[in-house]
Amino acid sequence: MKRGVLVLVLAVCVAGGAFAQVAFSAGGGLLFDGGRLGGFSDSGWDAVDGRWSEEMNVNTFGFGGFVFLDAEFAELSIAFMGGPARLNEEWEDGGDSGSWTEEGSFLALDFTLLGRLPFALGGLTAFPLFGVGYSVVLSASADDYDFDDPGDFSTFRILLGFGGDLDIADNMFLRGSVLGYYRFAPTFFRDWERLGGDAHGGFGVKIRAAIGFRF
Repeated sequence: MKRGVLVLVLAVCVAGGAFAQVAFSAGGGLLFDGGRLGGFSDSGWDAVDGRWSEEMNVNTFGFGGFVFLDAEFAELSIAFMGGPARLNEEWEDGGDSGSWTEEGSFLALDFTLLGRLPFALGGLTAFPLFGVGYSVVLSASADDYDFDDPGDFSTFRILLGFGGDLDIADNMFLRGSVLGYYRFAPTFFRDWERLGGDAHGGFGVKIRAAIGFRF
């Protein structure tokens, strides 16, 4: 995962060096980030009770702020966010079945590196976005206890979406973007695979609104 991030960073640097005049800008704003953090599933057969299965998923809904720096064809952003998290488990054992839900919360730092392909439409500049991100979970809790190592919920993700800049002054603009992403399974669930079963990631969406300034 870290090797993939490094490759994209180098690619952005090479691409940026190919242009004699690169426009730089920076700014900040607010974001929403919601979707499936990941999960775990397992199933089997018991000679007494018959077929059994279990599935656990964690969904998070983050709100926060971010700052960004871009060089026309690439954007780097850092966000601080937090919000509710919900763990849901469903199980079946022979003729018995049930579900269990636990509420929690999290705080995280989110790093995102995106490639952009801007094109002008009058006072609006639109661009598709694609890239990678890494979310570092700083704290995680569920009901009455905290997790020993919240970093086990940190995730690597790939992102794809679109955005646009609307000029409001010579060197000032409003920026909005919508990104869909896939998060790979965090360590918390991958560790469960040692006992059998399968860990999985999940899909989500990131919505951002910001004000920016050109240099």
